Formats: sequence, C-alpha cells, structure tokens
Amino acid sequence: MNSDYEKKISIESNALDWIEYTPFNSYIKQFSKRQKEETSLVKINKDSILSKKDIVNSIEIFVLEGIYTNEFGSFEKGTYLKFPKENERYVKSQEGCVVFRKINYKHNNEELIVNTNKSQWLQGQGNLTVIPLSEQTALVKWPKDERFIPHKHWGGEEILVLSGTFIDEYDKYKKGCWIRSPHLSEHFPYVEEETIIFVKTGHL
Repeated sequence: MNSDYEKKISIESNALDWIEYTPFNSYIKQFSKRQKEETSLVKINKDSILSKKDIVNSIEIFVLEGIYTNEFGSFEKGTYLKFPKENERYVKSQEGCVVFRKINYKHNNEELIVNTNKSQWLQGQGNLTVIPLSEQTALVKWPKDERFIPHKHWGGEEILVLSGTFIDEYDKYKKGCWIRSPHLSEHFPYVEEETIIFVKTGHL
C-alpha cells in the first residue's frame, strides 16, 4: 500500500474507515507500508491497550487526541515522541487517544519527548513560525494568506495537516490530509487561512 516512494501521493484520512488493528479495541488508518515500515493513524479506545505484541523499532509519534501511555510515561495531545524501541504491551489509553505514528523506518538511538503545548514558536523563513521536533521534523505555522517560494524537496517531504488547509498548484489539502512528495519533487505552497502542518523532510 502506497509503497512507491517515487510518486507524490495524498490521502484524506477523514475519508478512510478505521480498521481493526488488534482485538484489544485499537484501530488503524494506514497511509503507507513497505516491508516493516509503516505510516498510519492509530486509535486506542478508552480503557484499552494497543497490543500484546512485543517490540517495535524506530518509533515516531505525534499525539493528535487524548492521552497516549507507554513504558516511558503518559503524553497529552500535542506531544511528539521519538524512541529507538517501544514495547507495545505497555501502550494504552485510559481516556482514548489518536496518534500519528511511524515505525521501523530508519533506526537510530535518538530519544525525544517534546510537548509542543509548552514550546515556543520560533521564526522561520518569511512569515512562517516553527517548533523544531527533531533534526528532520517540525511543526510549521502558516499565517493567513502566506505564500512560500517555489522549491524542491531534497530527500522528499512528508506532511500531515493539523489545522487549516494547505494548498499548492496541485490540490488543496484539508485538516487530516497526509501528503508524501518524492526526492527532488517541487511545488509552490500557500495558504488562505492560518494553517499548521507536521512536516518531515529529507528522509525518503
């Protein structure tokens, strides 16, 4: 599913149905899968666990709703997590949660916990502001009617629209849309309303 990294794709997650991930009240909307690599939305219902599996590697998470709990703690909406390993036996949610999750992509030993609710927006290019999350990952806030310079993506780009509508010459991408653009792809992005995106670059 969507394993061709040479093609630009976009998926409206709101148009996808939740599919049972495990029989423990957890569900998935899968965006991309190649061998063990997987990019998806994962939902854990109230008072439920994720799985009785063991270890997943190279995990990256952004909490979109609720509180996500694993062996490292409990993390509220707006928290970014990156760990070399996670034991799914300890993943649960007392109130229910939805997370954006990448697993088994590129292994490293980086461990990060960033609560973006308590982070300061920093000045980016033009009128953009950013919250750095890791070396290749950030939240980017676009003010109303901002236009960015046409540019290419060295190593590709991946975006999840968190609020507003992200636009380029190819389409309009509403909240919940996931976009993956391949190495050396180019576009001219802009917005008509304040928009926040989760963006990852140079990793494809």
